[in-house]
Amino acid sequence: MSYNKISDFLLETFKKIVGENSFFTQYEIRWTYAFGGSIFNKEWIPDLILIPQNSKQISEILKLANENKIAITPRGSGTSLSSGSLTPYGGIVLDLSQMNRILTIDIINNLVEVEPGVICDELNEILKPHEYFFPPDPGSSSVCTIGGMVASNAGGIQAFKYGVTKNYVLYLEVVLANGKILNLGSKVLKSVSSYNLKDLFIGSEGSLGIITKIGLRIRPLPKTRKLGFFIFENVDDLRDAVIEIRKQGIVPNLLEFMDKLILKAVTEFLGGDFFDFPNGYVLLAEVDGDSNREVEEKFSIMLDLIIQKNPIFYKIAKTEEERERLILARKSNLPALSRIRPNTCVEDCTIQLSDFSEVIKKIEEIPKKIKAKNLLVATICHMEGNLHPTFLFNENDAEDIKDFEKAVDYLYKEIIIPVGGTLTGEHGIGKMKTLYLEFEHGADVVNLMSEIKMFFDPKRILNPGIGKGDDRLLKKLSHRRKLKNKSNELLELKCMRCGFCITKCPSKIHHLIEPYSPRGRLSILNGLAHGELELNDFITEILQTCTLCALCDTVCPAGIRTSEIFEKAREIVHKSEGKK
Repeated sequence: MSYNKISDFLLETFKKIVGENSFFTQYEIRWTYAFGGSIFNKEWIPDLILIPQNSKQISEILKLANENKIAITPRGSGTSLSSGSLTPYGGIVLDLSQMNRILTIDIINNLVEVEPGVICDELNEILKPHEYFFPPDPGSSSVCTIGGMVASNAGGIQAFKYGVTKNYVLYLEVVLANGKILNLGSKVLKSVSSYNLKDLFIGSEGSLGIITKIGLRIRPLPKTRKLGFFIFENVDDLRDAVIEIRKQGIVPNLLEFMDKLILKAVTEFLGGDFFDFPNGYVLLAEVDGDSNREVEEKFSIMLDLIIQKNPIFYKIAKTEEERERLILARKSNLPALSRIRPNTCVEDCTIQLSDFSEVIKKIEEIPKKIKAKNLLVATICHMEGNLHPTFLFNENDAEDIKDFEKAVDYLYKEIIIPVGGTLTGEHGIGKMKTLYLEFEHGADVVNLMSEIKMFFDPKRILNPGIGKGDDRLLKKLSHRRKLKNKSNELLELKCMRCGFCITKCPSKIHHLIEPYSPRGRLSILNGLAHGELELNDFITEILQTCTLCALCDTVCPAGIRTSEIFEKAREIVHKSEGKK
């Protein structure tokens, strides 16, 4: 399957649709849109970046792209950990981040209507004075967009009680590949007047249509909550505690697991009172509700059930400050792990709780099983069974990359699928798990998915390479990259490309596009360090537009002193210009 290049005539036509200020062809800009939370592939550079403002513009863009067989990839904040927004077949990136209006807040009907670029946490901040909230709470909630959450059916740490994104989507406006605009679902809470078409688009990862408007159900905020932090010597006792909680009908709003490696890393990262905690397997459990009496009763039952399973340590949060400190341990897993190896890759799969302890033990053995020298694996889990094995390695080391790929292969083929698990619970198939789809579902189901894809998108222009509905396998690409200068002070960037830095950056807010964000600038420096980009006036201008406000330093999970890196980069650029 191949796609056509964008002709000069089409480039001008696309420019007229979105306007000159929302149209970008410069290589340096396109380069930054080729980065995501997975391994970087320098072959995956888009050909054009467009920032549409409304569904009418998107309709016109898709109609032209469909007629001329040009690949289209939607993108929100670019937080996908499965390469969902990356472009293995080039084409156009539709950056939907500026379609970010909250159109309606209807408390009487428990409804909000938003555009796809609205940030999850920003929606909840606006709902808070109304004492309502949108419950799905992914780890990237401070930066991920509602459109991306719908496209991947995102979950989060409160999914045990509150469910995932699809449980809150009432209706969608979508644009099909041929430019037709459809309204799917209904504003009312119950309707069976049509086939449930909207749910086909929830979790479709942009492969069936572009989501341009979303109607969401919202819920009243709980009035109070209580949290406990429990450490077990072995994972079997922890699993048994969770099973007993389920048997007794207690439904925690938060029930999270961290393994020994993560607790050790978090202890060293946060310090303080965590040094007094023994190492072991962590269960973080919280109950919420509308009255102190209700919460105390439920928590007391849950506490008794957990203590019966012999935790070696536990701490109950007595104040909001203590709660935040214990929650921080869970939220700090990525920055803590990022200090162990240059790269972290967070995988996503789901199993039944009955298989939990055996699966955790097998995941811990992966490096030994595949004889990996430097690879480490740590696991967190939402205790409805949604695992996040996290692989630690160095993507600039060819052996590390081979071991990482072996490890992922072993994870899915030897552990997750054989116990009846699934490839993804919330991150999506993306471009990285296509190879395993048939292994999980069988050829007949994969072929049926392909037929559904062909019905909505017969020319396969929408997010090509996404496993769902796409029967083409992406070719194996070489990930090996050679550093241009190993002594360069800018090479140890350790950027996870998570995007947490982009929402508050004054430069990104002003210029709108990726290269003017801290993540984008680090991507450019990465390219310079590997000799894949050449320093020029445009790159110099991008580096100079950083205000050095250091807001990005405060939100970076990896603890990168981004502003110091950019200041040093300017110094190096200034010296190189002085030598000319």
